[in-house]
Amino acid sequence: MKKSTLYTAVFSSLLSAGVVASPSFDANFEINTDMIDKDIGDTTYLESGRVEFSTLGKHTSGDNFVEGKGTIEIKVNGTSTVADAYLKVGNSKWDIQLGRFEAINLFPKGKDVIVENAGGVTVYEANKARGRTSDNGGQIALHFNPSDSVHFELGTIYGAGDSDNDTGDNTTSIAGIRPIVQFKAGSATITAGYESLDYDLTSGSAVSQSGFSLGANFDVSGANINIAVTQMEDDETDEEVSSVVANMTYNNFGLGVISSSVDDASTDPSVTTIYTAYTLPVFDIDNASMTLAASYSTADDVAADVNDTVMATRVRFNYTF
Repeated sequence: MKKSTLYTAVFSSLLSAGVVASPSFDANFEINTDMIDKDIGDTTYLESGRVEFSTLGKHTSGDNFVEGKGTIEIKVNGTSTVADAYLKVGNSKWDIQLGRFEAINLFPKGKDVIVENAGGVTVYEANKARGRTSDNGGQIALHFNPSDSVHFELGTIYGAGDSDNDTGDNTTSIAGIRPIVQFKAGSATITAGYESLDYDLTSGSAVSQSGFSLGANFDVSGANINIAVTQMEDDETDEEVSSVVANMTYNNFGLGVISSSVDDASTDPSVTTIYTAYTLPVFDIDNASMTLAASYSTADDVAADVNDTVMATRVRFNYTF
């Protein structure tokens, strides 16, 4: 009886101090079978996929919390990678996030199961400092929630690493900065963001890029709509890139278009890509699905030996277990 009373007292004190939640585990398998048809060269057939394992843990004490997440991807080509590995500490008004993760998406593409852009024309997605950096850098992000309708995110790249280039020399502590503000009104969300990258490369050259994005997400007659416009300036190449994305998702169907143009003071290439996808259940099993997807892209004012038309199709199977 005394032991039972003691155990009850200890358990009650733990509950009053904070809530301890058991970590959650989930996994899913995804495989893609692709056919890519270009105007120059033979049609290409590809297969890609991965098994994703994820774990999430969270402890709370009143309004305060500590959260950790790790996600590993084992690919069918025999390689593996870490998608997310971060720690988040804070409360409902603010928190700080450190590690490897992706910040707010400033160029949402909706149901973008396959998108193959023609001509090698740059599409600026305002994601140069979004995250999941290389081995040469990490991430630190601050989040503020002054009200239910306003959200701020201040993302940074710590050290000289980003998703596109892993040869930074790490001589700058904050190599990238990315402030974002979101306003919510009913079912609509307006997002505005800016990002800047500035660091040296081990080769002796440098990265100096800056850009902004303005986007809106809203619902219309059961469909979810995304619209975003972006612009980037590259101080090293003197190029300016302007991009637009518009897409809708209605139940299992998605349709979108991307347009981008580059001002390079020479040829000024541009690209337009249309993409679509539709998801079907497999044998009426909730955990399994098949998605049929396609994209068609054309580019103007590109080099003669570059594909200016690309047609791509994909069959994707996904199984969550």
